[in-house]
Amino acid sequence: MEKNIIKFVSILFISVSFLTGCEDNIEDINTDPLSATVIDPGLLMPEILVSGISSSRTIEENFINMHAQQWSAIVGWGAFVGVERYSIHPVITDNIWFFHYTTALRNLQQMRILTEDNNPDATNIIGQANILEAFVFLNLTQMFGDIPFSEALNVVDLPNPNFDTQEEVLRGLVELLDEGVANLINPTDIVTDGDLLYGGDRDSWIRFGNSLKLRVLMLIANVDPSVASEIQNTANQPLIISNEFVAKLDFIDSSGNENPIWKMLDAFNGGVNGFWGAGIALVDIMNASNDPRRDTYFDDVNGEYVGQHQGVFSSEGISPVSLNIINPEMPDIYASASETNFYLAEAVLKGWINGNANTFYQAGIESSLDFYDGTEGEILSIDKIIFMNSPRATIAGDDLETAIREVQEELYVSNFSRGLAAWTNWRRNKVPDFELPVGAVLNSIIRRYQVPLTELTTNPNAPTNLPPLDQHMWFEK
Repeated sequence: MEKNIIKFVSILFISVSFLTGCEDNIEDINTDPLSATVIDPGLLMPEILVSGISSSRTIEENFINMHAQQWSAIVGWGAFVGVERYSIHPVITDNIWFFHYTTALRNLQQMRILTEDNNPDATNIIGQANILEAFVFLNLTQMFGDIPFSEALNVVDLPNPNFDTQEEVLRGLVELLDEGVANLINPTDIVTDGDLLYGGDRDSWIRFGNSLKLRVLMLIANVDPSVASEIQNTANQPLIISNEFVAKLDFIDSSGNENPIWKMLDAFNGGVNGFWGAGIALVDIMNASNDPRRDTYFDDVNGEYVGQHQGVFSSEGISPVSLNIINPEMPDIYASASETNFYLAEAVLKGWINGNANTFYQAGIESSLDFYDGTEGEILSIDKIIFMNSPRATIAGDDLETAIREVQEELYVSNFSRGLAAWTNWRRNKVPDFELPVGAVLNSIIRRYQVPLTELTTNPNAPTNLPPLDQHMWFEK
């Protein structure tokens, strides 16, 4: 389904203008024309998705592809050098914090309030908001660790929210996602036209909520395996296990609606990728198995795929990230089928759920290979068949340690260009082996971003002793 982002923003503007511009009687004189208390909450969703969530994910958070060591900078100037060597400019963290809290979460809160006030039976709309809130908070805690969570949205009574620990946030997200899915069980009014993810498909939203819950539980289980029963219960629910249910914001090839990463290449380098190359950690895994996704992910160099060490900044002989990936329609993927299947495979191997680990593992690889069908990066059927019949495409017969590592490596490969997901899973499982970038300002791999100075100086309840950027997250072993 083609999604025209500008169209929905225009609808929002026109609708607000209509609702606030007509005053037919004297009783309207003392009414705040900007309150718009009866606006359709669905008109807020495009702003939430495009500006609140995906804007920073496709601009500032794109640098996290380098922390995940899947991308490397092949230019040695500007923000590329600082970020790859772990010197994070405050503008990056300020923008991420602002768009997530102010644009996304505040509008989601307003979306729920409008629904509760004007259409309280529309629990499906509230469920959509619950799941997006959980997704935003999960993004934030993966980057910053401890964050405002339980008090974050009560800006009237609690304008200076206390910070919750990462453990509290993750456990709270499980409850929030349960609430969201419960609000979607029975059909009611639901956001449709403004829903740029699923067009109001309730079943898909339930799968999205359950799949996010599985992701959160896998983080918790890394340090607290007692949640295994919750993982089993979640595994029994509808999940994103095939590409038709992938949660993604699709950009389109029309002026103003292109992916921001592509727009940057187009504006500053004539649409040619002279900025990003392959990371050696990823390419080494793919070269070892003759992975057919290499030709989708990267441009070859004299028939070979060559990765670069982090912090080197040279384009000589390095495979650029392909325009199969960086193009106007490059989607922002919130949750993928391959990711869910690999989590299920790992959970089986660790004894947390029942099932066939190899079946889940192969489903994860197949959904990753098939994801690019119908695009410039589509993988030939014969290449898929060859790979699926190779030793790499099965863990049957492997010892437990080898099987778990292969699942985690394939999760890493499938998460290409999903920097935050890849970086988080490396912190969770330390797979694959990472290297400290040349010239890094830290003594070990970066683990977190610092809470923005704007928050520290304006919120008296913000923490005063901030952890260093290489201090482990709570969910790390």
